[in-house]
Amino acid sequence: MSKVIAIAARDLKSWLHSFSFYLLAVFFLGVAGYFFWSGLSYFSLVSYQVATNPKLQVVSLNLTEGVLSSFLASLAAVLLLLIPVLTMRSLAEEKSQGTLELLFTYPISDVQIVIGKFLSLLALVFLLVSPTIAYFFLARAVGAKFETVSLLTGYGGLLLVGASFVALGLLMSSLVERQAVSAGIGFAILLFFWIVGWMAEWTSPTLGIVFKEMSLVEHFRDLGRGIVDTKDLAFFILFISFFLFATLSTLEIRTWKK
Repeated sequence: MSKVIAIAARDLKSWLHSFSFYLLAVFFLGVAGYFFWSGLSYFSLVSYQVATNPKLQVVSLNLTEGVLSSFLASLAAVLLLLIPVLTMRSLAEEKSQGTLELLFTYPISDVQIVIGKFLSLLALVFLLVSPTIAYFFLARAVGAKFETVSLLTGYGGLLLVGASFVALGLLMSSLVERQAVSAGIGFAILLFFWIVGWMAEWTSPTLGIVFKEMSLVEHFRDLGRGIVDTKDLAFFILFISFFLFATLSTLEIRTWKK
């Protein structure tokens, strides 16, 4: 376990000493702040219109449905853009610089390498996402009080989505040496898993069910509303495990060729 922590700390330290991470963080927090402000402002406007006009009927007029779920969905979409940029360096850069071969010579297993790099990237996602929780405390100043359980469940689901993005991006980084190619392919595949559920309405009912079960959006939707379903948790765990195993297999194949 100490070797895994050492690898994770090494990669995390490298990112924290990089100006590009802080540039990404400023972009992410700025966009997140805009999404939260616009969502809360729109909810406030709708609430005012409903209060002043009793004839208006709005379904599910509450902060969880009206602000939290849409805000978290927006953050997940931004992470869809940023995480391939974060993961592209993880193994592709090591291969291009020749440091990956050096890493193989150390008394470290491939499993420890993959888990260490996965944890370092997951820590970066946490560092990006966690400051946005402050927005909800600031919202209390205008009387917007969110349910704590819904917040914890929603952010837990967001971290699961981020971990899924990281696992797939890590695989792409292990397959190619060019970082830009890794980011581009990773984004394209993540986008497929993001929008595949939308195809369910255009196909047969049986195929539509398959597409929905493959969709990251479909499994994140309930978590974003504060609803925990074991089926959704199982999907994310299997998704992450599959791509981490695929990354491990890629590294092992490289050693077999030696």
